[in-house]
Amino acid sequence: MPVTTASFSGSERTTLQSAISSALYSEEIHRFYQQCKQADIDLADSASTPDNQRSKLQQLLQQKVHSTDIQYLLNADPKLTADLKQNILTLKDCADAVAFQTLQDSYDLALFSLEIATPLSKPLSDKSSVSASQVKQAQQQTLALIESSHAIAWANVADRQQLRAVQQANYLHPGYQGRYVFKVQHGWRGNTGHYLGMHIFVSDADIDKTAKQWLIFLDKNGHFINALEAEQASDHLKALQNADWRYDVHGNLHRN
Repeated sequence: MPVTTASFSGSERTTLQSAISSALYSEEIHRFYQQCKQADIDLADSASTPDNQRSKLQQLLQQKVHSTDIQYLLNADPKLTADLKQNILTLKDCADAVAFQTLQDSYDLALFSLEIATPLSKPLSDKSSVSASQVKQAQQQTLALIESSHAIAWANVADRQQLRAVQQANYLHPGYQGRYVFKVQHGWRGNTGHYLGMHIFVSDADIDKTAKQWLIFLDKNGHFINALEAEQASDHLKALQNADWRYDVHGNLHRN
């Protein structure tokens, strides 16, 4: 039975990362080869074996993740795929042999990492393979979270140093120590303050790795029931539909 990446061990997570990196590098090399081939550039000769490279990649993917479908692999963990893709240089100049060799070396390293990686214990699962019962269960969990919440809000992460002293006094608990806070944009059911302390402590070193937008769920006492990063909240937003209230640029609350 296919499994989701959330259940992976540390070594399986490393295997998945190596597999996705290899696939992304392969895709970029293939794209670059096609671009240069169409332009009839000499560098195409040094990139003339993408099919042979892909054959090796597919053999390793079959051994390590039990699937040779690259798109299926990239869909298995969209966030990991997006993060890894940011580190891959997009080649533009077919005459830049140094840049191409750097890309090729990175691909070879990713393939080597995949070659020595521990095979996944079970086949991958992506969104298209989720069963109807799992979909129904997820929908029920989404609705249950919404129904159990007194207030739900869409918020951005903000620096509390941008708040005036009176705003900090009005919106933040006296014991709140974090530098970063939620700035509420709009919401559903009961309303919340314009600013809220976050449910987690975020250091300056971690702020760049922290999601910038969140969907937060609060009980009648203003305590957090749950908080979802924006990319995890699409189903909840679909169920909530249009917001019940919002804050304008001056911080005034309006009912929709």
